[in-house]
Amino acid sequence: MNDDHIHAFVSECRESITDLNNALLALEDDPGDDEAIESVFRTAHTLKGNFGAMGFSNASELAHVLEDLLDEIRDGEIEVTPAIMDAAFEGVDRIETIVDEIDRDGDTQTDPDETTARLRAAIEGGAGTGKKEETDTDAESGGSGPGGATDGAAPTFAHAEEVPTTDGWEGLVHALVGVDPDGMLGVDAMLVLEPLADAFEDLRTAPARDRIEEGEYDGTFDVFVPAESADRLAGELEGIGAVESFDVTEVGGNGGADTTDADTDADSGAVQDDTDDSGADGDVDTTGDDADGSEEGDSDAERSGGGGTSSTSAGGNDISSVRVDVDRLDELHGLVEQLVTGRITIRRAIEDGDIETASTSLNDFDKVTSRLQNTVMDMRLIPLRRVVSNLPRVVRDVARSQGKDISFEMHGQDIELDRSILTEIEDPLIHILRNAVDHGVESPEEREAAGKPREGTIELDAARQRDHVTIVVSDDGAGIDPDAMRQKAIDEGVVPQSEAESMSDDEAYDLVFHPGFSTASEVTDVSGRGVGMDVVHSTVEQLDGTVDVDSTPGEGTTVELRLPVSVAIVNVLFVEVGDREYGIPIKNIDELTHASDTETVNGKSVVRHDDDVYPVIRLDKALEIDDAIGNDAAAASGDPGGTEFAADGGDDVGALGAGGVDADGDGSPDGGMLVRIRESVRPVALRCDSFSDQEEVVVKPLEGSLSGIPGLSGTAILGDGNIVPILDVVSLEE
Repeated sequence: MNDDHIHAFVSECRESITDLNNALLALEDDPGDDEAIESVFRTAHTLKGNFGAMGFSNASELAHVLEDLLDEIRDGEIEVTPAIMDAAFEGVDRIETIVDEIDRDGDTQTDPDETTARLRAAIEGGAGTGKKEETDTDAESGGSGPGGATDGAAPTFAHAEEVPTTDGWEGLVHALVGVDPDGMLGVDAMLVLEPLADAFEDLRTAPARDRIEEGEYDGTFDVFVPAESADRLAGELEGIGAVESFDVTEVGGNGGADTTDADTDADSGAVQDDTDDSGADGDVDTTGDDADGSEEGDSDAERSGGGGTSSTSAGGNDISSVRVDVDRLDELHGLVEQLVTGRITIRRAIEDGDIETASTSLNDFDKVTSRLQNTVMDMRLIPLRRVVSNLPRVVRDVARSQGKDISFEMHGQDIELDRSILTEIEDPLIHILRNAVDHGVESPEEREAAGKPREGTIELDAARQRDHVTIVVSDDGAGIDPDAMRQKAIDEGVVPQSEAESMSDDEAYDLVFHPGFSTASEVTDVSGRGVGMDVVHSTVEQLDGTVDVDSTPGEGTTVELRLPVSVAIVNVLFVEVGDREYGIPIKNIDELTHASDTETVNGKSVVRHDDDVYPVIRLDKALEIDDAIGNDAAAASGDPGGTEFAADGGDDVGALGAGGVDADGDGSPDGGMLVRIRESVRPVALRCDSFSDQEEVVVKPLEGSLSGIPGLSGTAILGDGNIVPILDVVSLEE
């Protein structure tokens, strides 16, 4: 099967699964929500059709049984209970597992029989619990069609309960048609039914034709035409290549069976779908037109302990495709045309020796490339909803496992971030929410005793502020006791007692990010092992963001993530170490100065700034370069004072000459230069030979075996084609 078709199919399935989860949550919250139940039913119906059309019969059958359960709920035959919803969510999780396998392997080996059996048990166990009175539809439908009850023996069909009415027909001819059950059922059905419809003016099927063409059958279906000639129908079927088997029988009018020679090899009980398709979304789109590639990747189900349900964590999975507006593509195309025109103009001007024209064209070329850069960066922006749409399910499952009632709301889901950031922040958000449910919100009894509503509240709010996005997760739970945090830190040896006692409340809250530190009194399936919040901190820092915790005991806790909208374009300072060049992100730099400012304390080189002491890391040693930096004792000429960067790291390196540092990098051949890193990033100073220039570059992260190398965050390709490593000052080893 074509990889593009698989990708489009998987993308659409993932979107449907997300919609299904959220619609089920809405239904669970309000069983009387007719819009939610219709949405759930339509989505399950679409999934079933798509799986069938692509030939994944195991998933199609599972979705079919899930649809049956939802149909019973919609008809009022089954009451919405926690047990029923657990069974429904388990079915959705198993469908997602199948989709993950298809995405990874192009096929699935998952056996959904156990989940299917649980869904059927839920249907049988819940039947009659609804408010609607039971009606005997079979009694009301007698004699209305070939499958109706008659005085004679009822004929046997593959889908007897779905045969169409044939009132007015003197008689009919029936054919049991079989196609390749492992093929593309929807496509094969269309190849069969279209020529039959051309040949017979009045053609009827069971199931309904649109459902058969959606692949919603087991490989066999019933065809009915008025009693003209069994030989004619048999002749038409014999000439259709997609037909693997058929059995034609003449049947008496109004349901009386003259002969019922249905093929006994057919699986007559495979698809028993008696649902009303009038409101179902039957369109099967596997072309990728609406595939947004919400690649939740190889997501693993995290058992929450709540009645066998599982909450899906798709954190860290790559978003492999994005939606692009056609107008944006047209804009991109126009910019490329301008680039081509500008390139030709510059080349001809150079060939003719017209420097003035070349210079003017080059300026125009620069403007076009800047616009192109902005356009491409905007195209990489993806709505936050792509990673937060699964979070309501996470909160639901954890809350259920903890026996808590929680209302979860999200705002600002349309805020856009670069796809590389969205890929990384889902896991941190899941960790924060799980902690909010487990540690933050109290049990209903505790809340009631404290004068609070039994139902707790958790909110996720996102907002954009210039070039940053702020995501705030807040709860109205018990809050964090800073004194308890200090004592816990002392007991666990995280900080000495003297330091803990002098900590401010904000510093005490930040202890939650310390590796291995946990305030939980006992380890649960959800949290308490001291993992999670340190991952949040490290992940956000790697994205050049910040995370802060604020809390009021008894009132709740707020966790705020501040993230850049995009991290692909970085302004870097190029430094030379020996005959090699490296880039340091300017946003990490606080000051540039001569190495003559260094001192030796306890045998180690340090540099002082105000009242703080910064260790000096020699880049030649850290990067294992032999031909760099001369004697430490050599004094640098000129003014030893440095040039300090503004708080936002926006100063130009070109202005450093005014502060006494040689902006060309050749003022201290023996002593070298120092790059002091911002204290908030890492309180160190990096020693190099010289500075060269600053430039905006596109940083490509290291991948494969090169990823995770200490001290390196990626590479940048310069205009001259050279590749320059970009330093990660946080992981750089001393």
